[in-house]
Amino acid sequence: MAALEKSVQEAKAARGEQGQEDATVHEIKTDAPGKKKSAAKKTAARAHKTSPRSA
Repeated sequence: MAALEKSVQEAKAARGEQGQEDATVHEIKTDAPGKKKSAAKKTAARAHKTSPRSA
């Protein structure tokens, strides 16, 4: 684990990054708060056509 952290620090230094800054978190906006989306409709499985078996 220490080797991984050392590698990450070296990579950040190589890219010119300084400090341990966290990522920015953004809120996800929905289209309409009161509007419900309909569920996807399930289609029935189709029966496979079979050829008559020869005896």
